[in-house]
Amino acid sequence: TLKWRHLMRPFVMRWSLAAHDICFTCSQHSYFFSLGKCIPVVRGAGVYQDAVDFCIEQLAKGSWVHVFPEGKVNMTKENMRLKWGVGRMIFESPVTPIVIPIWHIGMDDVLPNEPPYVLRLGKNLTFNYGNPIDLSEMVVKLKERNATDVEARKQITDFLQDQLLKLKAETEELHRKNFKGSL
Repeated sequence: TLKWRHLMRPFVMRWSLAAHDICFTCSQHSYFFSLGKCIPVVRGAGVYQDAVDFCIEQLAKGSWVHVFPEGKVNMTKENMRLKWGVGRMIFESPVTPIVIPIWHIGMDDVLPNEPPYVLRLGKNLTFNYGNPIDLSEMVVKLKERNATDVEARKQITDFLQDQLLKLKAETEELHRKNFKGSL
């Protein structure tokens, strides 16, 4: 939903985590996704991996890092536990990032997640951008009480999950209102 000029200015464009086993399987895909500032993340490798370390470095520089906090495409649209790497990035970043929660509905109608992968135009989309979330106070309190890394990651991630689920409900209502009951 950004303007095209953002895509043409790499220093303005966001960094994003992308599954190494999907987006980086051959040299052409690797080149394409690297141009899009995608960082290969290894699913199942945990919160202490190079991709998460790199994101923390980028956040320290004030860069924008976009993540899909479930860590995978949510094919069933069920409520999924967010990955603790999100909590680690926020807790360990020297500058606590502002989180902009986003929920969208309908992208899987435009480009299905299963074959045939054919772009379908004229579908109903709803993008909902929540209010910015400043976790600075929470991070300071966690550090002041010497919370363990695990406690900090869990508290931050749980809080963000609650915020996203509220945004999900709000987005579903917007989608129903704007597209007369479709979901």
